Amino acid sequence: MEELDIRDLLAYFGNKIVSFMAMVALVVTCGCLYSVFVQKPEFTSKTSIILTGFSNNSESSITQSDLTINSKLVSTYQEIVKSRRVLNQVIANLHLSYDTKMLAKMISVGAVKETEIIEIAVTNEDAKEAYLIANEVAEVFGEEAKDLYNLSNVSILDYAEIEAVPSNLNVTKQVIIYLVAGFVLAFVILFVIYYFDTTIKSVSDVERKYELTILGSVPDYSKKKKGGKH
Repeated sequence: MEELDIRDLLAYFGNKIVSFMAMVALVVTCGCLYSVFVQKPEFTSKTSIILTGFSNNSESSITQSDLTINSKLVSTYQEIVKSRRVLNQVIANLHLSYDTKMLAKMISVGAVKETEIIEIAVTNEDAKEAYLIANEVAEVFGEEAKDLYNLSNVSILDYAEIEAVPSNLNVTKQVIIYLVAGFVLAFVILFVIYYFDTTIKSVSDVERKYELTILGSVPDYSKKKKGGKH
């Protein structure tokens, strides 16, 4: 591979600064147009479930045994939330037009670290529908978990709310991403052009490429004539 001259490279980029910025501006503009006119806004509603004690007596405290069992059930419960048993019931209750696979893609389930809290998030283009599905999933899951394990250790901690702000549109974040992508793309394009450009532009290019000593050079009089008086 031909050795790169950093000074020549920097000088090349300096001469192409207008083209460089134009490429960056083009990428940012295209990205913003995509966000505004193509990308569809999506809304995410979240509800959280907490695993409590197993006793029906409100005065009894949660035992260490309860906590141990709950911690082991968290991962199992996360899978049950997106099971066909739960989702089919949600679809029937809300009269949804989705099948279980489509509905499962809208739902994400995660456990809050080092707690017995499970968070259910539903993302949909309809904010109200996301809110309804999130709450219904929590309700149905609670009933199904009780039926499967014969345990009453699931309670809804926070119900979902209708979100007014799209979860997939963050103007500041997206502009920064487009800007970085524009800089990288412009740099790569100009670097490739520079690297594969084998034309001789100056005496120093001949000396460097062919390791020859230049005794003299013929000036380009055509340029002088264009700039001179007739």
